[in-house]
Amino acid sequence: MKTKFGSYLEKLMIKNNYTLEYIAKQTESSLSVVGHYRKGIRIPKDDFVERFIEKFIKTDKEADEIRYIVAYDRTPDLIKRKLDANLNTNDQKKAEIIKLPVLGKAAAGLGHVNFEDNTRMEVLASIPATEVPRDAFMVEVTGDSMFPTLSDGDLVIINPLKKHMQNIDGKVCVLSYHDQTYIKRVKINKNEIRLISDNSDKKQYSDIVIIGEELEYLKCHGSVIESRRKH
Repeated sequence: MKTKFGSYLEKLMIKNNYTLEYIAKQTESSLSVVGHYRKGIRIPKDDFVERFIEKFIKTDKEADEIRYIVAYDRTPDLIKRKLDANLNTNDQKKAEIIKLPVLGKAAAGLGHVNFEDNTRMEVLASIPATEVPRDAFMVEVTGDSMFPTLSDGDLVIINPLKKHMQNIDGKVCVLSYHDQTYIKRVKINKNEIRLISDNSDKKQYSDIVIIGEELEYLKCHGSVIESRRKH
Protein backbone atom coordinates (compact mmCIF):
# COMPACT_ATOMS: atom_id res chain seq x y z
CA MET A 1 0.00 0.00 0.00
CA LYS A 2 1.41 3.37 -1.02
CA THR A 3 2.26 5.87 1.70
CA LYS A 4 0.38 9.15 1.94
CA PHE A 5 3.61 11.05 1.39
CA GLY A 6 4.37 8.94 -1.68
CA SER A 7 0.98 9.84 -3.17
CA TYR A 8 1.47 13.51 -2.31
CA LEU A 9 4.94 13.61 -3.87
CA GLU A 10 3.75 11.89 -7.04
CA LYS A 11 0.87 14.36 -7.49
CA LEU A 12 3.20 17.30 -6.88
CA MET A 13 5.63 16.02 -9.51
CA ILE A 14 2.89 15.46 -12.09
CA LYS A 15 1.28 18.85 -11.44
CA ASN A 16 4.53 20.79 -11.75
CA ASN A 17 6.31 18.51 -14.23
CA TYR A 18 9.09 17.88 -11.70
CA THR A 19 11.54 15.05 -12.29
CA LEU A 20 13.07 12.80 -9.66
CA GLU A 21 16.43 14.39 -10.47
CA TYR A 22 15.04 17.84 -9.72
CA ILE A 23 13.49 16.79 -6.40
CA ALA A 24 16.71 15.03 -5.41
CA LYS A 25 18.84 18.07 -6.24
CA GLN A 26 16.58 20.52 -4.40
CA THR A 27 16.45 18.37 -1.27
CA GLU A 28 20.13 17.34 -1.39
CA SER A 29 19.12 13.68 -1.56
CA SER A 30 20.07 10.72 -3.70
CA LEU A 31 17.94 9.82 -6.72
CA SER A 32 17.23 6.33 -5.37
CA VAL A 33 16.06 7.64 -2.00
CA VAL A 34 13.60 10.07 -3.58
CA GLY A 35 12.40 7.27 -5.87
CA HIS A 36 11.71 5.09 -2.84
CA TYR A 37 9.80 7.93 -1.18
CA ARG A 38 7.65 8.39 -4.31
CA LYS A 39 6.89 4.67 -4.58
CA GLY A 40 6.07 4.45 -0.87
CA ILE A 41 8.82 1.91 -0.24
CA ARG A 42 10.35 4.14 2.43
CA ILE A 43 9.06 6.87 4.70
CA PRO A 44 11.07 10.12 4.60
CA LYS A 45 13.29 11.10 7.49
CA ASP A 46 12.83 14.36 9.34
CA ASP A 47 15.75 16.16 7.70
CA PHE A 48 14.39 15.37 4.21
CA VAL A 49 10.89 16.53 5.22
CA GLU A 50 12.18 19.91 6.40
CA ARG A 51 14.30 20.43 3.28
CA PHE A 52 11.31 19.45 1.12
CA ILE A 53 9.09 21.95 2.95
CA GLU A 54 11.71 24.70 2.61
CA LYS A 55 12.03 24.20 -1.15
CA PHE A 56 8.49 23.34 -2.26
CA ILE A 57 5.94 24.45 0.34
CA LYS A 58 4.69 28.03 0.53
CA THR A 59 2.30 28.15 3.50
CA ASP A 60 2.48 27.08 7.14
CA LYS A 61 -0.81 25.24 6.73
CA GLU A 62 0.53 23.09 3.92
CA ALA A 63 3.77 22.51 5.84
CA ASP A 64 1.75 21.19 8.79
CA GLU A 65 -0.14 18.95 6.36
CA ILE A 66 3.14 17.45 5.12
CA ARG A 67 4.34 16.82 8.67
CA TYR A 68 1.01 15.22 9.49
CA ILE A 69 0.99 12.77 6.58
CA VAL A 70 4.57 11.71 7.35
CA ALA A 71 3.59 11.21 11.00
CA TYR A 72 0.59 9.21 9.78
CA ASP A 73 2.79 7.02 7.58
CA ARG A 74 4.96 6.23 10.61
CA THR A 75 1.96 5.31 12.75
CA PRO A 76 1.23 1.64 13.58
CA ASP A 77 -1.63 0.09 11.56
CA LEU A 78 -3.86 -0.28 14.61
CA ILE A 79 -3.67 3.44 15.34
CA LYS A 80 -4.14 4.23 11.65
CA ARG A 81 -7.43 2.33 11.63
CA LYS A 82 -8.62 4.39 14.59
CA LEU A 83 -7.50 7.59 12.89
CA ASP A 84 -9.38 6.66 9.71
CA ALA A 85 -12.48 5.66 11.68
CA ASN A 86 -12.49 9.05 13.40
CA LEU A 87 -12.23 10.87 10.09
CA ASN A 88 -15.28 8.96 8.83
CA THR A 89 -17.54 9.67 11.82
CA ASN A 90 -18.98 12.69 13.55
CA ASP A 91 -16.97 11.92 16.68
CA GLN A 92 -15.74 15.15 18.26
CA LYS A 93 -12.38 13.55 18.99
CA LYS A 94 -10.49 14.26 15.80
CA ALA A 95 -7.05 13.10 14.81
CA GLU A 96 -4.35 15.65 15.48
CA ILE A 97 -0.63 16.00 15.22
CA ILE A 98 1.23 16.52 18.47
CA LYS A 99 4.83 17.23 19.35
CA LEU A 100 6.64 15.36 22.12
CA PRO A 101 10.18 15.86 23.39
CA VAL A 102 12.64 13.03 22.74
CA LEU A 103 14.68 12.73 25.93
CA GLY A 104 17.76 10.96 24.66
CA LYS A 105 18.10 7.18 24.48
CA ALA A 106 17.23 4.23 26.68
CA ALA A 107 19.11 1.01 26.18
CA ALA A 108 17.47 -2.35 25.75
CA GLY A 109 20.88 -3.80 26.58
CA LEU A 110 23.61 -1.78 28.30
CA GLY A 111 22.55 1.46 29.95
CA HIS A 112 22.82 4.98 28.61
CA VAL A 113 23.72 8.08 30.58
CA ASN A 114 22.19 10.78 28.38
CA PHE A 115 18.55 10.36 29.36
CA GLU A 116 16.62 13.58 30.09
CA ASP A 117 18.57 15.54 27.47
CA ASN A 118 15.92 17.07 25.22
CA THR A 119 17.51 16.15 21.90
CA ARG A 120 14.63 17.16 19.61
CA MET A 121 10.87 17.35 19.21
CA GLU A 122 9.06 14.55 17.38
CA VAL A 123 5.87 15.11 15.37
CA LEU A 124 3.35 12.27 15.39
CA ALA A 125 -0.29 11.52 14.76
CA SER A 126 -2.43 11.07 17.85
CA ILE A 127 -5.87 9.50 18.27
CA PRO A 128 -6.80 11.79 19.89
CA ALA A 129 -4.24 14.08 21.53
CA THR A 130 -6.09 13.83 24.86
CA GLU A 131 -5.19 10.12 25.05
CA VAL A 132 -1.53 11.05 25.37
CA PRO A 133 -0.74 12.68 28.74
CA ARG A 134 0.35 16.29 28.53
CA ASP A 135 3.64 15.50 30.24
CA ALA A 136 4.36 12.45 28.06
CA PHE A 137 7.74 12.19 26.40
CA MET A 138 9.59 9.89 24.01
CA VAL A 139 12.86 8.01 24.11
CA GLU A 140 14.75 6.17 21.41
CA VAL A 141 15.40 2.47 21.92
CA THR A 142 18.91 1.15 21.32
CA GLY A 143 19.82 -2.52 21.16
CA ASP A 144 17.67 -5.60 20.59
CA SER A 145 17.24 -7.10 24.04
CA MET A 146 13.53 -6.15 24.00
CA PHE A 147 12.92 -7.73 20.57
CA PRO A 148 10.28 -8.56 19.33
CA THR A 149 8.37 -6.11 21.55
CA LEU A 150 10.71 -3.25 20.67
CA SER A 151 13.43 -2.93 18.04
CA ASP A 152 16.59 -0.90 17.80
CA GLY A 153 15.71 2.63 16.67
CA ASP A 154 12.08 2.55 17.78
CA LEU A 155 10.65 5.66 19.41
CA VAL A 156 8.48 4.89 22.43
CA ILE A 157 5.91 7.16 24.06
CA ILE A 158 6.30 7.20 27.84
CA ASN A 159 3.57 7.90 30.36
CA PRO A 160 5.39 9.49 33.31
CA LEU A 161 4.80 8.06 36.77
CA LYS A 162 3.20 10.30 39.34
CA LYS A 163 4.67 8.21 42.14
CA HIS A 164 7.93 6.28 42.23
CA MET A 165 7.51 2.63 41.13
CA GLN A 166 3.70 2.90 41.02
CA ASN A 167 1.72 0.12 39.29
CA ILE A 168 4.51 -0.98 36.97
CA ASP A 169 4.67 -4.73 37.64
CA GLY A 170 4.73 -6.49 34.26
CA LYS A 171 5.02 -3.26 32.25
CA VAL A 172 7.79 -2.12 29.92
CA CYS A 173 9.35 0.93 31.53
CA VAL A 174 12.18 3.41 31.24
CA LEU A 175 14.32 3.19 34.36
CA SER A 176 17.55 4.61 35.71
CA TYR A 177 19.85 2.47 37.83
CA HIS A 178 23.21 3.80 39.02
CA ASP A 179 22.97 6.65 36.48
CA GLN A 180 22.42 4.25 33.57
CA THR A 181 19.11 4.30 31.68
CA TYR A 182 17.35 1.12 30.56
CA ILE A 183 14.11 0.13 28.88
CA LYS A 184 13.03 -3.19 30.36
CA ARG A 185 10.03 -5.17 31.52
CA VAL A 186 9.64 -4.87 35.28
CA LYS A 187 8.88 -7.78 37.59
CA ILE A 188 8.32 -6.94 41.24
CA ASN A 189 8.77 -9.73 43.78
CA LYS A 190 8.63 -9.55 47.55
CA ASN A 191 12.29 -8.75 48.15
CA GLU A 192 13.56 -7.84 44.70
CA ILE A 193 12.88 -6.09 41.42
CA ARG A 194 13.91 -7.69 38.14
CA LEU A 195 14.52 -5.81 34.91
CA ILE A 196 13.73 -8.38 32.25
CA SER A 197 14.52 -8.51 28.53
CA ASP A 198 11.82 -9.82 26.18
CA ASN A 199 14.48 -11.32 23.90
CA SER A 200 14.47 -15.11 24.30
CA ASP A 201 18.28 -15.28 24.30
CA LYS A 202 18.69 -15.31 28.07
CA LYS A 203 22.38 -16.19 27.87
CA GLN A 204 23.07 -12.85 26.24
CA TYR A 205 20.28 -10.90 27.95
CA SER A 206 20.08 -12.05 31.55
CA ASP A 207 17.83 -10.35 34.12
CA ILE A 208 19.11 -7.41 36.13
CA VAL A 209 18.25 -8.29 39.74
CA ILE A 210 18.05 -5.46 42.26
CA ILE A 211 17.69 -6.21 45.96
CA GLY A 212 18.17 -4.66 49.38
CA GLU A 213 19.86 -1.29 49.63
CA GLU A 214 20.45 -1.27 45.87
CA LEU A 215 16.76 -0.49 45.37
CA GLU A 216 17.33 3.11 46.39
CA TYR A 217 19.43 3.60 43.26
CA LEU A 218 16.56 2.51 40.98
CA LYS A 219 14.16 5.08 39.57
CA CYS A 220 11.31 4.46 37.14
CA HIS A 221 10.56 7.40 34.85
CA GLY A 222 7.42 5.94 33.29
CA SER A 223 5.83 3.10 31.34
CA VAL A 224 5.57 2.61 27.58
CA ILE A 225 2.24 3.60 26.02
CA GLU A 226 3.15 2.61 22.47
CA SER A 227 6.04 2.52 20.03
CA ARG A 228 6.52 4.29 16.73
CA ARG A 229 8.88 2.57 14.34
CA LYS A 230 11.11 4.85 12.26
CA HIS A 231 11.82 3.82 8.65
